[in-house]
Amino acid sequence: MRARKIAIACQGGGAHAAFTWGVLKEILETKQAWDDSSERRPTFDIAALSGTSAGALCALAAWYGLSPNLADPTCGTVDKAMDRLDFLWTTFGAVTPIEHVHNQFVQTCLQLKELGAPFPSLSPYHPGAGLALESLAMLGARAPYLNFPGLLEVLCPDFASIDWRQVSRYKLRLLVGAVEVVSGNFEVFDSEKSLREMGLPSICQDTDQYDATRWRMRRALCLEGVAASGTLPEALPAQQIPDLVFPTCQPGKSVRRTGYYWDGLYSQNPPVRDFLDTDDRDSKPDEIWVIRINAQEVDPEDFGTELDAIRDRMNALSGNLSLVQELDHILTVNRWLREYGDTRPPLDKFKPIDVRTIKMTCETTQRLRLASKFDRDPTHLAELRDEGQLVTRQWLRDWQEQGRDFAAYPDDARYPATP
Repeated sequence: MRARKIAIACQGGGAHAAFTWGVLKEILETKQAWDDSSERRPTFDIAALSGTSAGALCALAAWYGLSPNLADPTCGTVDKAMDRLDFLWTTFGAVTPIEHVHNQFVQTCLQLKELGAPFPSLSPYHPGAGLALESLAMLGARAPYLNFPGLLEVLCPDFASIDWRQVSRYKLRLLVGAVEVVSGNFEVFDSEKSLREMGLPSICQDTDQYDATRWRMRRALCLEGVAASGTLPEALPAQQIPDLVFPTCQPGKSVRRTGYYWDGLYSQNPPVRDFLDTDDRDSKPDEIWVIRINAQEVDPEDFGTELDAIRDRMNALSGNLSLVQELDHILTVNRWLREYGDTRPPLDKFKPIDVRTIKMTCETTQRLRLASKFDRDPTHLAELRDEGQLVTRQWLRDWQEQGRDFAAYPDDARYPATP
């Protein structure tokens, strides 16, 4: 029985993405158990991962662990991927006394702000912002707690030694979404682009994106790109990546400059349509599993009219806008294939793709708020992880048992009690 080729898309949502920690761990553990089983039942292979913001951190942790590494022989295994996911969130959470104090202070301020308390705004470019970070470091806050580069450095210590030849052979893809502030480009940092630039076999064509394509760019995968994906403009200066090439309004001419990046929430949350960007349809996934952090729908009674509730819903809607558009694109292609077949161009390069949703329970989405997206208390993170594992354990059982009858998008993005 052929394993289904799966692409996993990890939505961003700050600390709420600890739910994704649990989901990915359960997916990896289940795959390992099913692969070791002698039963001939439906199973899956992970062909690609994508993510934005905290979802990008999760996707990177899993991909790095699954990718062979010349300096670390433990990489290239499911166990290493689960280890990196655990390391990510236990390191990202508040650990030292000053980090716990800082986290509680941030939570108190955000909760008061949601209730309408006036707080002065401070630009992340203000000298005081840098001074505050230096003061926290002097008091015992760790670099992985204070900034993404510090976190990524310890999460992927041997990133420079990834065995790209083996990555090309295994065809495990990683896509990370971000937006370039100056151009407004929606950009993805793509492991397949890295393979192309190294002259290694890739499942994607190397298109002329500096002339024929505008506002959507592919870059080689790098840790700076992952940091860019999580750079909230209200809290952090734009992530700078030097010496990048950008198209201009003059055909055939480009410009080389430093790129300035913000959170992928403003472009793709997470990248999905790029999973279809392959040379042939055999390289495309059979299914896309979307790990959703922001609820698509809410109960009418949970839709508040107070300012804090309005801000919560605005944040969720912003995080879903690009995702819904990209998933609708896939459903449209599926409809064209049903109506017109796949024997003639351009549909001969496409195939039907099932889209499915893994989401939090309705009760959890109702109690979470915008402020809790910034809550790095280990207990809060562990609760979301545990829910992710519990939800996914039952979800995978149903996927295997129900087969083609298993619920799919858009219906599975709903909660049963929501009209």
